[in-house]
Amino acid sequence: MLKSPPFLIGLRYLLAKKDNRIISFTALISMAGLTLGVLAIIVVLSVFNGSQGIMRERTLITVPHGNITVEPPFDQWPDAVQLLQDLPDVEGAAPYIALEAMLSQQGYHQVTEIKAISPAFEINVSSIEDNMVQGSLGALVPGENRIILGRVLAGNLRLNTGDPVNLIVPAVTANNTLDLNMHRFTVAGIFDPQFTIGSELALIHIEDSLTLLGINDVSEKLQLRLRVNDVDQAAEIVASSLARLESAFPQGSFFGSDWSVTEASLFSALKMEKLLTWFMLMMIVAIGAFNIVSTLVMVVSEKKSDIAILRTMGASGKTVMSIFVVQGTVVGILGTFFGALAGILIASNFARLFSSLEEILAPGDLYVISALPASLQSSDVWLTCAAALIISFLATLYPAFKASQILPAEVLRYE
Repeated sequence: MLKSPPFLIGLRYLLAKKDNRIISFTALISMAGLTLGVLAIIVVLSVFNGSQGIMRERTLITVPHGNITVEPPFDQWPDAVQLLQDLPDVEGAAPYIALEAMLSQQGYHQVTEIKAISPAFEINVSSIEDNMVQGSLGALVPGENRIILGRVLAGNLRLNTGDPVNLIVPAVTANNTLDLNMHRFTVAGIFDPQFTIGSELALIHIEDSLTLLGINDVSEKLQLRLRVNDVDQAAEIVASSLARLESAFPQGSFFGSDWSVTEASLFSALKMEKLLTWFMLMMIVAIGAFNIVSTLVMVVSEKKSDIAILRTMGASGKTVMSIFVVQGTVVGILGTFFGALAGILIASNFARLFSSLEEILAPGDLYVISALPASLQSSDVWLTCAAALIISFLATLYPAFKASQILPAEVLRYE
């Protein structure tokens, strides 16, 4: 292949002599366009990946990796929690009760989600304890009517640790009328998940929810939260956990979901945004491909006599076409290679490079580009390189076809 006439001639045309530098210069412009496009795509997608990873991590502070709903009543839930914790892919399991209520204090009101938890179990399934701004989960003592608020929720209600707050829970009476049960709670802590999801959540002790809901035992409203060792495999782990529970407790009815289902709208939107960004940045690669077209058209125009001589020497139209396909493809390969190499280097050292750049251009904290997370994924690199090579190859077809259609007699008639 490397010693075939089409390859050697195509490479010869690409490396023009001094008297024809314009051809080589336009080839370099084409190569630079491809390099810039591939570089930009890899770096931007790496920042997207890093940002999505941070968003997922912060989302899962309050959102369960996996959630199992049990048809009440389920008195054997302590055994079920122990069974789940013993599974190899499950790092922790915890009971909780979810409800909605209104918090009210001094003219400020907000309806929000309340999670009734057991602090001893909760530390095994969430990192809320690590994100506490004031107080701790241990402050939730049964019977004390204490509540922990998300940072945004506390700010909306103008509350701090130690402040009282009214918790109003709607209930349907026996006469099918709506009754509002108001209970007095004391703010025992504030946590900050550093993300919108979970920032308006409130936590109470699971035993205190009995009075709010008018039930006698937690088993009547209980759900189970799972923390798994691989969030990317959460769906499979939840499915296997359900199978294990159904086998151990055949009298119970279990239903499960994972974070990719409960937060599907958010992460589907992020995936679509990433795809659209990739598509738009591919336009830079397309511009480089257009330059390949113009370069090859110029080469065909300059080399009409050479093409005619080759045809008279017995070269077929396919051979002539292969010469220009090789020339354009080499430009595409080199541009893609250098772009991928530069993109990988920049994405792998993103924070360090931009931190140094910020120190030079604007000492201090004026720019925060270096604070952006970057996570390089091999799939993005391979997909981008493959797309760039395909576009580069397609860009060579029209000029190469036009070259193969040149008639030697018409070109050499006036030579």
